[in-house]
Amino acid sequence: MEDAERVRAGEQLVAAAHKEGIRLALLGGVAIRVLCPSARDGGPWQRSLADIDLATVPGERKATERLLRESGLEPEAHFNLMNGSERLRYLDEDGAHVDVFLGEMRLCHVIEWRKALGREMTTLPLPELLLTKLQIVKIEEKDLGDISALFQDQWAAIEADRKRLTRLVGQDWGLWKTSLLNLEILGRSDVALVASRAADLAESWRSGPRSLTYRARAIVGERVRWYEEPEEV
Repeated sequence: MEDAERVRAGEQLVAAAHKEGIRLALLGGVAIRVLCPSARDGGPWQRSLADIDLATVPGERKATERLLRESGLEPEAHFNLMNGSERLRYLDEDGAHVDVFLGEMRLCHVIEWRKALGREMTTLPLPELLLTKLQIVKIEEKDLGDISALFQDQWAAIEADRKRLTRLVGQDWGLWKTSLLNLEILGRSDVALVASRAADLAESWRSGPRSLTYRARAIVGERVRWYEEPEEV
């Protein structure tokens, strides 16, 4: 399946879900391409798309599973048995993954959207979408490119949600630490616009409000590992 076809397939799944009142949204590289012209064909942050990632909430699990089966996708039974409380996996006609995250993404850190994900949202809300990328400890070029695309094309929306973003990272020292390290990497980008916006957001991270949980964990600091090492699945 070509990248453009994969994007259309993701959009069609989300549109079908919305017709049935199911809260389902895109995340990952497909969501970035939908939101960011600079990530599409010919853009500076274009990349290949290996799969489709979707976000829903636990209460929509049964309806989402039914929708995916009716759309011709095959469930990966063993994976779903082992991980089904947090994540489901289906396969398309080419054997590519269609992964569904239920209420949260639990990788290096936990990014949660049970309340933030509204009905008829095509993509995950920008604060959560951005944090699904910034939370990666061993970040890859494709993820840095996705963040760069968001900084280039969705900066006004990020600015509008800056307070909520800084509040979210201010509740979790580990997430704050990892995301700040990645903003510092982006602050050294050869693209001046990306570098300046990363530095701007990093300053908000450093000066933003802190929860009591954050402060308690910050005392321990880097003496204890502050992130999980997700298994390859």
